[in-house]
Amino acid sequence: MRGQISLEFSILLLSLLIVIIITTIIPGLYGYNKVVETSSASLGHGALSKLKTNIEMLAVLDEGSKKIVYIRSPPGTWKVGDRNITFEGEGFEISTTCSVNLESDNNEYRVENLRVIRVHLEKVDANTVRIEWG
Repeated sequence: MRGQISLEFSILLLSLLIVIIITTIIPGLYGYNKVVETSSASLGHGALSKLKTNIEMLAVLDEGSKKIVYIRSPPGTWKVGDRNITFEGEGFEISTTCSVNLESDNNEYRVENLRVIRVHLEKVDANTVRIEWG
């Protein structure tokens, strides 16, 4: 008979297809998690860079100068201490050092979801910039 395949061949063909599907799905899912983590880290780096740039620009202005900065932040925690700003997300940590002392109304500001946050910056004196999260 022509055009017919045996039951054994059908089972072998189906098992081969299942093996191929399983071996491609698992690394694909792992790769997806890595892509999400990498893009969050990239977005966090951009947000930290924007915040630092605005702090440095405010540092050269007169005392009492204020600035509002809008930052798109991935989920994570912003930490401010002395001259350092650190952003900790899921699986990564990014930090920078500014040329002026930093004060903050909240030394650890938590962002739950990807969203735009508003940051109030104010130059307190010649060597200090105050950060208010909101």
